Amino acid sequence: MKCPSCGKGISPFKVWLITRWSPITCRTCGKRFGRDVNVQLAIVSFLCFIGFRVFGLSWPLIVYALIVMLIDAKTVKLVPVEGEAKK
Repeated sequence: MKCPSCGKGISPFKVWLITRWSPITCRTCGKRFGRDVNVQLAIVSFLCFIGFRVFGLSWPLIVYALIVMLIDAKTVKLVPVEGEAKK
């Protein structure tokens, strides 16, 4: 995943830390980005729920969830935090 502002790489593990209240900051340019709430987020949430229903609490669920989260981290759309866009 790349920073939309400067194009430098951002670790996929940082994407998992994004919530509506805690954006991530690019180490290179210092801009803050949040996650766009879109269809992709709904699909990932649905896939994780289906995985839990199919596998229950087991090792295949953990592997399945990691694969879904890795795909999500590689395809997520980052948007500037509202306060940052006005600067």
